[in-house]
Amino acid sequence: MEVFSNIIGIVNTILGDPKRDYAGSGGWYEYNCPHCADENGGIPDNKYNLALTYNNSQWFHCWRCGYSGKLSRVIRDYGTRDQLNEYRSELSAIRGRLKYMLQSEGIIVSDDFSDMIELMLPEGFRPIKEGDRFTIPAYEYLKKRGITDNIIKRYNIGCVPYGSGDDRNMMCRVVIPSYDEFGTLNYWVGRDYTGKSFMKYKNVNIEKKTVVFNEAHINWYEPVTLVEGPFDHIVVPNSIPLLGKTLDYDYEVFTKLIHKSHSYINIFLDPDARDNALSIYKLLNSTMLNGRIKLIDIQGGYDASDIYRTYGHTGMLKMLASARSLTPFDFIDKF
Repeated sequence: MEVFSNIIGIVNTILGDPKRDYAGSGGWYEYNCPHCADENGGIPDNKYNLALTYNNSQWFHCWRCGYSGKLSRVIRDYGTRDQLNEYRSELSAIRGRLKYMLQSEGIIVSDDFSDMIELMLPEGFRPIKEGDRFTIPAYEYLKKRGITDNIIKRYNIGCVPYGSGDDRNMMCRVVIPSYDEFGTLNYWVGRDYTGKSFMKYKNVNIEKKTVVFNEAHINWYEPVTLVEGPFDHIVVPNSIPLLGKTLDYDYEVFTKLIHKSHSYINIFLDPDARDNALSIYKLLNSTMLNGRIKLIDIQGGYDASDIYRTYGHTGMLKMLASARSLTPFDFIDKF
């Protein structure tokens, strides 16, 4: 484990010394779980239920509370920005050394060290700017949707123009990136702007349940609004797109709402997803968030992005002001 000694030092600074090291526990280090400590008022239980391996997978799991994932998650959740940057730099250095050593021996190197690879925007990505001849079609598409230059700049919206990159399926798409709480890219969505592609959306191949889309833009002390997609998100203030119509206990969005939200939570889904909205309302209202959940009803077949395109910022604020708590009568024949 000498190759990972610096990373072990970073983790030990965050979690404390492990109970047993790699050699004494079948390849796993055992730590006090910080998530369990959070549930216990910040006091460690000294059960050392969090098992962590520093091999290629860089994986951890708490056998008590189920807190698990890539090692970078622990550092993001409980470390500092400097520690996260130090961790990433060390991973990059290790990966470079290992590839050099293996290739010098004639060994073909596969990228097994998945946590060492930073997510990148799609090849050919280009920021959308007025007057840029390469992005004019994407810019005009956004303008037709009522998207302003300020929104484009705020969310770093770009596109993959025709003829850019090697993936033909990514060409002619508007790309909306997502950044985590540390400002690190964690997801992106690509939307066809020609109207001709059989595949309207093409997203990065990451499990959406693990992502809080654009958490870097969320103020957890203000009302948070749950919407369906990124094009709703960029026009609805302080919103999180679910990247679909559902939410459940195993979504990272659910976890963050429970632990970080300090105000109301609005549910603002499309009219055809009312049953989904009621299910999410019931789910969240069954937790410690009880009493802080509200629903926004949309009439006339509009979705959030339609409302913004038609009525602008003022119309959007009126919709948000219409958020209401539900009564038992709203659930009749629904559950």
